[in-house]
Amino acid sequence: MRFFLCWKKSFTLTLLPELMQFNFNTVKDFYTENITDEVLRKTGLTVGIFTVVIVSQLLLHGFVEIVDSIPVFNSLMQVVGVYATARFVIANLTTQEKRDNLVKNVRNTYQDVVG
Repeated sequence: MRFFLCWKKSFTLTLLPELMQFNFNTVKDFYTENITDEVLRKTGLTVGIFTVVIVSQLLLHGFVEIVDSIPVFNSLMQVVGVYATARFVIANLTTQEKRDNLVKNVRNTYQDVVG
């Protein structure tokens, strides 16, 4: 058993540089064939958007906790939320034409952001 472990260890160590070079070349070939400046730009934009979203969520969470601790203001904000939701539904979702316009606007905004 000891001979087998020594043989396996030395065999692995002799093949390791060759495997690393093969894997490095495979990654390099994939990168040169598939990764362009456009992909890197979109990836950077995506990472930036996620960063802004996470930071804004943390800031808003703190603000909402403060507002939620005020007893009367909490109930008032719930009423304002119900009113805003009802107004959005009435303005954008009551007829088929309004729904189609909403979907079209969302798609246009998505294309403007993504490109």
